[in-house]
Amino acid sequence: MNDGNEPAQAGTSQLLYWVATVLANATVVTALLVYFGWKRSDVMAGRLGIDEAILGMSTREYVLRSVGQILVLLIVVGIGGLLWLALDHWLNRALGTPGRLTRTVMVLLSLAWLILPVLTLLLGYVEPWRQWTYIALPFTIGAGILLAFYAFHLHTRDEPHPRESALKVFVGVMAGVALFWGTSNYATVLGNTLADSVAPSKLTRVTVYSQNRLHLEAPGITESPLAPSPKEGGKPYLYRYAGLRLLDRVGGRYFLVSDAWTRRTSVVMVLSDKDAVRLEFARP
Repeated sequence: MNDGNEPAQAGTSQLLYWVATVLANATVVTALLVYFGWKRSDVMAGRLGIDEAILGMSTREYVLRSVGQILVLLIVVGIGGLLWLALDHWLNRALGTPGRLTRTVMVLLSLAWLILPVLTLLLGYVEPWRQWTYIALPFTIGAGILLAFYAFHLHTRDEPHPRESALKVFVGVMAGVALFWGTSNYATVLGNTLADSVAPSKLTRVTVYSQNRLHLEAPGITESPLAPSPKEGGKPYLYRYAGLRLLDRVGGRYFLVSDAWTRRTSVVMVLSDKDAVRLEFARP
């Protein structure tokens, strides 16, 4: 015997499948990884006093440095999807015999595009939640738009609206914008956190040996001329630079700062694998 709610459930399942397909699309996830990696690097580099373009990061490096953080974001989205499925299962049953609770839930869903962002903004006035509000606001806007469209879909489940397909496209665009906006805020917070955590005492110590004088000049760096050993083959290393720390290594280039480095007063130095140098690394 067929249940009268089966067509409605099929329509809702199709809607949920459409949303899940958009969010799980490999192109969307890859774009998120690249954009997140670039934004976080751009914010961190700006705080350290250099331009992100100097780093010369590849798409692969952006992706690899973003996987851990984006996985957290995708897990949150996945949990939200599971809660949505549970809500959908209950609503499809409750709509068969509508009561006050069902009507209240439908009204709340219809106004979710307003309620969720407002609640998030109110939480921003509580100090411990302020940073999380900055991250969560775009996601709550996107979630509110999706829930409002879901309520619209349930209202028209028996007689589909002629423009529902076009509405899906615009809802998808707005949800995508909210997703990238929230990802940008998340990357900004992480980029600032990483920049704030940079301290020379916590970075790997580096000693540079060079065949030519490099003129590495910054507070904390010492240059020592070396006497060539008669037993050395090839061109000897004639200069040693101590008091350096490894900030990062990107694309075959080493980004170094001095022991006395600060974000306001010092510089970031760059050495390439192709330079006539030898680098020695030691624990902080």
